Amino acid sequence: MEDTSNLITWQDQRCGQNFLREIRNYAVSEDLHTGYGSATLAWLARNSPQFLDRYRYCGTIADYFVYVLCELKESVISDHNAQSWGYFNEKTRNWDYEAMKTADIGVGLPRIVESGNYVGFVENENFSILKGAKVFVPIGDLQASVYSVLGGKSGRVFNYGTASQIVMTKESSDLGVLPKSVRRTLYTRNHNLITAASLNGGNSVQVVFKLFSSLSSDSKLDYETLMDMAYEKRNTKLRICPVFFGERHATQTFGSFSNVTQENLTIGDISAAVFRGIVENLHDMMSGVEVNDDVLYAVGIAERPVLKYFVKEILGAFKLFEKEVTAAYGAILFDLGNQVPL
Repeated sequence: MEDTSNLITWQDQRCGQNFLREIRNYAVSEDLHTGYGSATLAWLARNSPQFLDRYRYCGTIADYFVYVLCELKESVISDHNAQSWGYFNEKTRNWDYEAMKTADIGVGLPRIVESGNYVGFVENENFSILKGAKVFVPIGDLQASVYSVLGGKSGRVFNYGTASQIVMTKESSDLGVLPKSVRRTLYTRNHNLITAASLNGGNSVQVVFKLFSSLSSDSKLDYETLMDMAYEKRNTKLRICPVFFGERHATQTFGSFSNVTQENLTIGDISAAVFRGIVENLHDMMSGVEVNDDVLYAVGIAERPVLKYFVKEILGAFKLFEKEVTAAYGAILFDLGNQVPL
């Protein structure tokens, strides 16, 4: 039996749509997409069972680190990460074992632990961490990142990076029926996160930047200049839906242009329309969700005036969050604020 496999990430694309449709029928709760842990396990069980036969346990990379650090006898996973794998029964806060059995998943699943729980103590001395220190179960990356912004408060977060997201906290008892364009994830004991997670953000801007760069002989065109030109044309009538990479909830829908005239096919107009479209797309994804009056924090736009302009126009007043958002820092804050005694 081998010690450890290579890392398989959320970017795994081996599950085709036909296979996903089949294994989704087994689940009683969450949907499944390619890249989800349970979907990958189901594919391996069907197509490469000899691969899984070599291993006793599975888990996230963070779970593996805790397993080694604490020299645990079994693999453990937080309810945050278990939910993100799929085949998670929220009523029982446990795996949907019947669905997994039907999907032929037989590898040893990690034991699910409520986020905020200690799972062991440092035993392995190879990491220069104080032996005997308490170790918490690793929480979700999204939850940790949001907590680094909001702390223990309720609120909303707009984040612009390679992709883009709007996240808001909601009381667990006040969720209602949610559209397919958003995802509900576990957060604290009394709150969930409602997230519109677009696959399009800075990567969409990069698409048009590369296009302009390939067509232009102007060596002075850079990303900063592009944003300045976009800000100058922020009132353009051109509209672009920059969904160049599709969306999880609409896999066959892609980008489009409208209100095109001979005057507005300029670098500034197109760039401004793409920035506007990124924010409008997130706003549309959140439509149908009752938005609370909590403060909106904007992350990743401090040096992007054109984005600040469109966030304010489309999403409303916001507070600029200029500190670095790190999941590691948020995880520490989360565990200190939500820890469950042994």
